[in-house]
Amino acid sequence: MAGWCRRAALAVAAALIVIVAGACGSGAGGDVQATEIEFELLDGGSATIDTLLDRPVVLNFFASWCTPCITEMPALESIHQQRPDITFVGLAYNDTPTRAREIVVDTGVTYATGVDPDSAIGNAYEILGMPTTLFITPDGEIAYQHTGGLTAHQITEHINAHLTP
Repeated sequence: MAGWCRRAALAVAAALIVIVAGACGSGAGGDVQATEIEFELLDGGSATIDTLLDRPVVLNFFASWCTPCITEMPALESIHQQRPDITFVGLAYNDTPTRAREIVVDTGVTYATGVDPDSAIGNAYEILGMPTTLFITPDGEIAYQHTGGLTAHQITEHINAHLTP
């Protein structure tokens, strides 16, 4: 009996893994690309990453509950000020607009910020931890993805290595 229960439990666990993995897929459904998912901008209106791809994009997923996210935001802002040839975007991942606005004000961020409250964009990009920063070429290709906090020096190195011809 114990062997049968163990095999049944393993079968159920395997089935759950398949179900959860399928549900966590793109988050966007169908043929929608991550760059096409619309998000609310904190200063009003909405956008998609597609609309920002007239130049390379540094896309940073942050959250008010993530201390390393908050710590790296001034570094992102610093490089944003130095690099007008790069579009910087911050997306509050699984967070509220109110909390996201507070963090943006507290950290002095001036680059475009929005909210990904249902995690559709984060899921589509398959982010695994916070913070996550994507370095995206003008054709929408992810040139590099970094999970964890970054310093201004590291951000500059990644831009130079992955986004600057």
